[in-house]
Amino acid sequence: MNALQLEKIGSLQLKETHTSETKPGEILLKVTHCAVCRTDAKMWERGQRDLVLPRVLGHEICGISEESGKRFAVWPGSACGHCEDCRRGTENLCREMQIIGFHKDGGFAEYVAVPESSLIPIPDDLPGEIASLAEPLACAINGLRQIRVREEERILIYGAGSVGLLTGLAVSAQNASPFIREIRPDRLTRSEVFRDRIGMTCAEDCKEHRFDAAINAAPSSDTFLQGLSALRPGGRFCLFSGLIDDQPIPVPAINEIHYRQLRIAGAYGCTAAQMKAALNILADHKNDVKLLIEDHITLEQVPHILPKILAGEAFKFVVDV
Repeated sequence: MNALQLEKIGSLQLKETHTSETKPGEILLKVTHCAVCRTDAKMWERGQRDLVLPRVLGHEICGISEESGKRFAVWPGSACGHCEDCRRGTENLCREMQIIGFHKDGGFAEYVAVPESSLIPIPDDLPGEIASLAEPLACAINGLRQIRVREEERILIYGAGSVGLLTGLAVSAQNASPFIREIRPDRLTRSEVFRDRIGMTCAEDCKEHRFDAAINAAPSSDTFLQGLSALRPGGRFCLFSGLIDDQPIPVPAINEIHYRQLRIAGAYGCTAAQMKAALNILADHKNDVKLLIEDHITLEQVPHILPKILAGEAFKFVVDV
């Protein structure tokens, strides 16, 4: 089969390789679509803590079982199933987690070996290109769960990239009100139609700047510091994106948490149940979400679009395998 393999940092090579071998409890999935994630681009540029080279990247996967003819989205994790986190339904925190495209070869290939427990059936009327976005949407759902978003609440989202916009969709699906804050005017322009469709308002256009909760889909420390001051007393902040700068958190910000009784929660990955919830939302909004797909590309084109993704100049590219 053809597979796009990361040989070393900065070097992706398309090569003919053996079809992935399945282990007990796995099936061989014919990849139909694999969306390109910013994390894929970062691993190509500088690696990642769980990445062992060489590796076939790609974890936002949609495919078909040639044996049954059924289509599936792939929850990219493989958890132990018996630890405390797995038993309480937070298998994304399992210490024995193995992630497709990180620890194991991923979806930038014609076939991928997938645990049967990771297969999420795709609704019949949902195109595969849209289904491949279930994983980032599920991660957004997980973030909102950590801060317990409720109906009619006002939720501030930092970052109008694809994940920030999908987070807005998840907020809207929970009958809450999403607001966006983005420092790049070009992103606001490119996302305007999508935001209008899901009812996502620019925070700067909002007269009342006290929000019930905030979530950062951008890696700057400023999102955390500004987000705290934008919350009402008793508000919640979800640290969704890791912070990449070295800016220290000042003591006044810590005291802000103390005096106004703010709550801070982290969010990492998603669960299989959240993937299923994401597919249902995508089925209800497939025409809206299609606006976030920049283009369909081949495996050969992936290395050429990664710099554009890193520069924040595009939403989602989907590889048609």
